[in-house]
Amino acid sequence: MLQQTQIATGLPYYERWMARFPTVESLASAEEEQAMAMWQGLGYYRRCRMLHQGAKQVAAAGFPKTFEEWLALPGVGKYTAAAIASICLDEPTAVVDGNVERVYARMKCDPSIGSKLKSNTWLWADDQMVPKQPGDWNQAVMELGATVCKPTKPLCHICPVSQYCLAHQTNRVTEFPSPKPKPITIKYVEELIIPLFENKVGFVASHDLRWWKGLSLLPLSSTFDHDDSNVQSKHLGEIQYTVTNHKITALVSFARFTEKPKGLTWVDQDKLDKVPLPAPHRKAIQLLYKT
Repeated sequence: MLQQTQIATGLPYYERWMARFPTVESLASAEEEQAMAMWQGLGYYRRCRMLHQGAKQVAAAGFPKTFEEWLALPGVGKYTAAAIASICLDEPTAVVDGNVERVYARMKCDPSIGSKLKSNTWLWADDQMVPKQPGDWNQAVMELGATVCKPTKPLCHICPVSQYCLAHQTNRVTEFPSPKPKPITIKYVEELIIPLFENKVGFVASHDLRWWKGLSLLPLSSTFDHDDSNVQSKHLGEIQYTVTNHKITALVSFARFTEKPKGLTWVDQDKLDKVPLPAPHRKAIQLLYKT
């Protein structure tokens, strides 16, 4: 939950999640849409789907006992597998996160960025590993980066390894890690429709949008095929949101139908909180109840 998410934001979700799924078995036995409903609002929904799939594997085969076994689970990358293996299982496996990358880049004055920097840091971290206390060592290096070798205003005067740091010795600390080029922001406008029929709201339950795979969505006017002769519509307003490097303005309208359109999944309005929706689409629906 804390990947790409601040602790203060993630904690309430974690508490609700653990109340609903207190064990691996309870998550494994749940439907994916139930897990997605508990996750909605956190974004990056692929994390939830992988967590659900991983729970199924663990419930069936037991918890992994090595770095390689953890790495084989859906959604578990090298960092997570190494952290669990070294801290919980005492396996001498290095851990690399952004803090460790920063320590390494300054120690060696490595100008690399992206995957090259990460690869170089893994090699360095493996070489520095203290096999007898791998968990303590990994946590120490990560903590060094988080509290001393900070992104801005690093505390070099209290750093225990400053004498070995090439960037400090050459007065180039602020140059590392090298800044990444900023991605180009893509802006566009979309038109969302809230379909209404009797006391129900219509959603697109099956789609191939990679951002929100597994979630229900409000239809876009450009893809929603319907007969305009039996609809009453009204513009409700607009919302703005960002996904990766896309900045999107959504124009929101409702459309009340006298005949039920085909191709949608219809949900009673008093049960909308059970529908797994991305946060922007839930905000769009809130506009309907403000009118």
